Amino acid sequence: MPRILSFVVIGAVVGAGYSYATTVGFPLRGLLRGAVSGVIIGAAVSWLGLFVLQAPGSPLARTPFMVTVAVRSVVYLLVFLLAIAVGQLLVPNRPPARVVSISGDDILFCFGATFVITFLFEVNGLLGQNVLLSFMTGRYHRPRVEQRIFLIMDMKNSTAAAERLGEVKFHMLLNRLMTDLSGPIVLRGGQIHKYVGDELIATWPLARGLKDAACVRACFAARDRLVAHGADYERAFGMTPQVRAGLHCGPVVAGEMGSIKKEIALLGDTLNTAARLVDACRDRGESVIASAELLDRLKLPAGIAARSLGLVHLRGKEQAIGLCALAEQTPATCLAAS
Repeated sequence: MPRILSFVVIGAVVGAGYSYATTVGFPLRGLLRGAVSGVIIGAAVSWLGLFVLQAPGSPLARTPFMVTVAVRSVVYLLVFLLAIAVGQLLVPNRPPARVVSISGDDILFCFGATFVITFLFEVNGLLGQNVLLSFMTGRYHRPRVEQRIFLIMDMKNSTAAAERLGEVKFHMLLNRLMTDLSGPIVLRGGQIHKYVGDELIATWPLARGLKDAACVRACFAARDRLVAHGADYERAFGMTPQVRAGLHCGPVVAGEMGSIKKEIALLGDTLNTAARLVDACRDRGESVIASAELLDRLKLPAGIAARSLGLVHLRGKEQAIGLCALAEQTPATCLAAS
């Protein structure tokens, strides 16, 4: 909702300014008409982007870059022209006459705006969620400490799968796997930080991830999605991939990294610990392990049970930390290790 509201406000301001500047006579009506058209454009473009064109599992998610840009450009251009027409009908220049008249300047403006919006959407998708905005605003130009939740998921038995499928088909499997895992995470407010081989790293600002246990819900929703699409994986690859996951929270340092190739890097013991939880899953035969520190801050969703593993010494860590194994079953209380 915040993203849609932002687009609506931006659309109203830009639409009002353009219409005011191009209206001959009755400039105030032009201002209002442009604002109305801009609101329609902002709401439609953001909604289409979030829930249709960029939605997890959308057919466009697997199409080449230029095909995606072309399709989205056409869709957005139609939205722009329709919104201008609706604005003219709702706020005619000379009431009570209601005539739709789209000039060459209107078409040129729509074409340019469509290209800019599509380009920004695609660049944002290439860089990662909100990374482009962070670069533009300089949010992480200087390193800053943030409280975050991390979910790290990796594929079980990936080495054996790679040997059996071969490099090209294994890449296809990983691409589909990462796409399917990412969808439920993004829908629950998570940000995909990066993909590393057969591993996915997702993160939430602490408050957002704790609210309604979004981070835990996202983890199990992603696993459930793999089960739901098991038949598709079997037909395409002769197997249904399974994943293990680690959940942890704490402070990290976030900041721009690099010059030739820039990224927003997240560094700190919290991220390292989350990665060790995935190793603990492998060593202990568990599918999902969360730190007691995280679970103490949230209420587990119904149907998710936590079983205490006690204090565990993780590889590379001097002090043991409390861990819990999570599973979909009758809810139980996770007793934090003392």
